Amino acid sequence: MAIIRMGVTNKNKHSIADHSADSFTEDEDRRALKLPVTKTLENYYAKYTDLKGIPADTIKRAWFTMSHLLLEPGAFVIDMGCSDGAMTFVMATLHPEITFLGVDGNSKKITKARNKFVLPNLKFKTADITKDSTFEKNSADAIINSFILHEVYSSARYRDKPVVELLENQFSYLKDEGYMFIHGYSMPPPEKYVLMEMPDTQSSSEALQDLSEPDLLVWFSEHARPSEDVGCHGFFLEELPARFPKTRLFRLPYRWAYEFIIRKDNRKDWDEELPKQYTFFTPREFRKNLRGLGARVQYTAPCWSESKIRECFEGRFRLIDDDGTQLGSPPTSFITVAQKIPNGQSVLIQERRPSNGQTERRLEITSMRNEVSGKIHEIVSRGMELTDILPYRVASNGDLYVYVQQSVPRGISNAIPRKGLSLDGKRWSGHMTEAISLPTEIVMESETGQYKDSVKFARDYLGLKPFIEALLQKGPSFFPAPDFIDERIHTRYLNVTEPTDKITPRISSVETHGFLNNSKIREIKAQHLLNAISVGLIPNSNLEVQILNLFQMLDKKAESWNDSPLTLDVDTPEHLFDGKELMRLIGEADSRFKKTKGSVGQIRSIQSVFVDEGVVEGSIKGMRSSDLEFVLNGEQTHNKAVVLPLTRDAQSEEVMAGVITEHLPVPQRYQGTGATISAPSFSLPAEVTTIEEAKKFVADQFGVTVDKVSRLGESYYCHIGVTPTRIFPFAVASTNQPSTPFGGPVTFAPLKYIYYLTCVYALEYNYAFDVSWFMYAATRNLMYDSDMSRSLADGYNMHHGRDHKSTIETGLNMSGLMGNKEYSATTTSSGSGSSGGGGSSSGGYQPSAQTSTASVDNGSSSGGGGSGKKRKAESTPMFAPQAPAVDGAVAQTQAPAPQMPAKKAASDTATTEAATPQNTTTGETAAAETSSPITEAQIVDTSLPPAESVSFHSSSPDAADINIDVSNDTYSAFSKKRAKKKKNDKDNNKDYDAA
Repeated sequence: MAIIRMGVTNKNKHSIADHSADSFTEDEDRRALKLPVTKTLENYYAKYTDLKGIPADTIKRAWFTMSHLLLEPGAFVIDMGCSDGAMTFVMATLHPEITFLGVDGNSKKITKARNKFVLPNLKFKTADITKDSTFEKNSADAIINSFILHEVYSSARYRDKPVVELLENQFSYLKDEGYMFIHGYSMPPPEKYVLMEMPDTQSSSEALQDLSEPDLLVWFSEHARPSEDVGCHGFFLEELPARFPKTRLFRLPYRWAYEFIIRKDNRKDWDEELPKQYTFFTPREFRKNLRGLGARVQYTAPCWSESKIRECFEGRFRLIDDDGTQLGSPPTSFITVAQKIPNGQSVLIQERRPSNGQTERRLEITSMRNEVSGKIHEIVSRGMELTDILPYRVASNGDLYVYVQQSVPRGISNAIPRKGLSLDGKRWSGHMTEAISLPTEIVMESETGQYKDSVKFARDYLGLKPFIEALLQKGPSFFPAPDFIDERIHTRYLNVTEPTDKITPRISSVETHGFLNNSKIREIKAQHLLNAISVGLIPNSNLEVQILNLFQMLDKKAESWNDSPLTLDVDTPEHLFDGKELMRLIGEADSRFKKTKGSVGQIRSIQSVFVDEGVVEGSIKGMRSSDLEFVLNGEQTHNKAVVLPLTRDAQSEEVMAGVITEHLPVPQRYQGTGATISAPSFSLPAEVTTIEEAKKFVADQFGVTVDKVSRLGESYYCHIGVTPTRIFPFAVASTNQPSTPFGGPVTFAPLKYIYYLTCVYALEYNYAFDVSWFMYAATRNLMYDSDMSRSLADGYNMHHGRDHKSTIETGLNMSGLMGNKEYSATTTSSGSGSSGGGGSSSGGYQPSAQTSTASVDNGSSSGGGGSGKKRKAESTPMFAPQAPAVDGAVAQTQAPAPQMPAKKAASDTATTEAATPQNTTTGETAAAETSSPITEAQIVDTSLPPAESVSFHSSSPDAADINIDVSNDTYSAFSKKRAKKKKNDKDNNKDYDAA
């Protein structure tokens, strides 16, 4: 593959955002090298000695660029307008498996770059990128246009056509499915006028360098676009009476206010940059022009650099709409990722019109009454339980690769907003990257602890081959929305060998029917996927946690460029998290949420026609359509803020995180109790239309100033198969207690202990906490902050430690998280290792009032009906380390689950031998014995109606060519068919032996 970065012949490219090594003075260079970014940068300087002397922001911009391009090894990339080649050099250094060509029209810069930057996978070329025959057709895997298109626009006397022609030429250089990355600026609405309010500072002289910002704005309004005919340059600027003392107020077109804002702090190159206009296409025009070339505009997004906003925006100006509404800070740049798509394939999936209830409903909305509080909550169910499969392999150099499904059609991502606007302006084509997803029952059938069943499972459903003796390994479970989406998603990992052929997906689901489904399974470096998620390209939080957990499981460390600008208050939180009480609540069955008749309108079901558009004979046409049903949470907007409160304890100096212990309806259905911990969340009102307004709204909820609120990561979809709701994660430096939908209060504990509880303990004992992603994100974002690293680094790495057990238990006891280390309750455990059938993947536990001694069954976590020897239960620490897997196989000795409190054991009469509970997903009777707590209440009343049955059929008698579709038949019919097929398939044993 190749990525191309192009330059212009008659202009030397130099953007205000392009700080190459040569463009820095000695003082600036030293300052840039000392930027307080993250520990990752320090590791880069240590690992890549060639990067010494390259400014920090050049390295980070190279990382940011490549994070948007998930390329195959051997890719060829062209970097257009590479200037002195510094960023191209960094990209080639960080990606030795990819070949880079840096292109620029300035021969002197290219000659210098060739002499200074020498790598086997890096070349430079002098060329005019506006010429049609500069590069070979269909040769590049990726082309990078980083702050270069405005050069072409300005050189062509501010005309759009040369830019469109350039993009058309570049697309001819791309191979099919090749990528184009555009980084620059987008134009605000061209007809919109704004008020710009600025401090009334005085100029020290009439020299350009000494003008105050208000005076510079006036000067700029008279001299902008000097390439226009004499007397025609400049733009409209009207000074109005000031609203406040010591301020000045101007009215001008929004586009020119933005042009001034993004260039005002670069006076060193003011004369050179004055003839250029940085903005020329609006976001919509970017998408329209690229689609006209047959491109799938995979992703467009305005970007806000918080560091630049703090340094150059805050306190320097205020933008106000003509109606008096205060506008937020404009974006600091704009991103576009487009893909060259062959004729007749999908480029965009979007909602077209309501289907007026003509489609068969697949979502069931149920009202649940909280018998304790009397409140009614509605939940929605798809009638299925899924398991995400993440095959992986470790290369000889130690790099971790995972297999994911790309270009999965997800039309709901482009549902028309019913209320409110997108806060961050992100747009996707509707083709997503996800883990491979299968019905849980199919996965359970393969969790027998037998390698031959792993081989058959991988062959039939993944098109892969397991590593020798590798079994399915348990990963984290998720509740996408435990307050209103009745679904739990499991994770399984499988160590596989490198495939020799292209992998074709063998599964599809209801949500993808009717679309042009050209998805594919790809092997991608795990760190590259994490990078793509962190910059917002992949809006999937589950995949992020799954990959981070895999890093931990394999005792590897993931990189992170995230940092937090928060300065935490030193405080002693009034309300401390009671871990002992949480354990008690988890150990006691609770069925407070009961099904009730009627609807309260909290959830609104919508049925619409979604159209799949593609390029046919050079024009965009609707090629397929599908009726989809999705839900909105009542009259709320698509935008939801979830907030993690943080503070620093005055005595211990530990970073403390605030969580809410509450009962939610969905965990009760799957775990026997709704007791869980989560982060405070708020539906953002329709009048909140920007990220800055969202931060202010969060600050108001906690009674703090806006500077106490920071983003905790990019936004992501709550559950793209059910709702278009997007989550906007924030952190807030506060110990105040806001109101929350399910009550509260917010209680505090050391961040590293909450992290261990939700991300390590939950996995080992097969429990899902709603706050898990936020613990990963907070630890990742904050651990490298110089003010927080001491207390957080231990918390992040303690899962890898060999002596962390006593440290954690001591800390948990001191903070009230743990309570008693062992229980005297009498328990028995039996059989099943898979959580999908009601069991616990760590062996589980089962209360029994009839037994007088405790015994625990060490079943295999690979699931199925795996049995193990029963042993006497000894003193069982509540937080016990998990036995590691060996040679890719699941460890056969798992940490014992926490024992049931005596109060719970005395009240329970059900045992695995005495009861066969109903499967809460399908309504069938569970055949396998369960290893999770079962109470009389669960057996008599599951609190929810049986979910609609779902079946997965084979379209071919040949197991190697199975194509699985979701239908409305029953699971039992599928199981009987599989059993009959297995009995009659005489070649299976030969296949296993050959494997």
